[in-house]
Amino acid sequence: MPFFNKLKCSLLALALAAGAGGVQAQRVAVKTNALYWLTTSPNLGVEFRMSRHISLNIEAAGNPFTIKDYKLRHATFNPELRYWFSARPQAGHFVGLMGFASAYDLHLKSRHYNGDAYGVGLTYGYSFVLSKHWSMEATAGLGVLRYREKKYRDGEQTPNGVNHTGFAPAPTKLGLTFVYIFK
Repeated sequence: MPFFNKLKCSLLALALAAGAGGVQAQRVAVKTNALYWLTTSPNLGVEFRMSRHISLNIEAAGNPFTIKDYKLRHATFNPELRYWFSARPQAGHFVGLMGFASAYDLHLKSRHYNGDAYGVGLTYGYSFVLSKHWSMEATAGLGVLRYREKKYRDGEQTPNGVNHTGFAPAPTKLGLTFVYIFK
């Protein structure tokens, strides 16, 4: 599984970059996206404040479940560099540059897609401050994905290798995220 080896290396590189950037421990946030939970995709994220206006957001999600005729198994990783417009860190409007990497095995009725995708995108969001430690973010992002997959229908022989590749514009992020900020 070369994709997961690349994913591990990317996570390690981001963690080292966050540590080298002088992350301020009083501004670390843990988060989860409620919209992903609605698709039975458990997820967790962490955000590090790098400076007054810059933060590094790292999120991961997965889905090991099969429901009736739908198998939506995936593992997804999303690093994002955010610029906050507000004078108060991690509050108000922000824009971001995000990366996207995913390995998936989707069965949608009689169609099968098994492969990986990666890409980049731009995000926009707003963080609503609920209390000293709690906030809620609304986020949306658009970008372009590169995908490589085995694509086939029920009754067809499973391809030996990748038989479908391409680039596609895509929504790369959609979130209604609950955030807990450690201070």
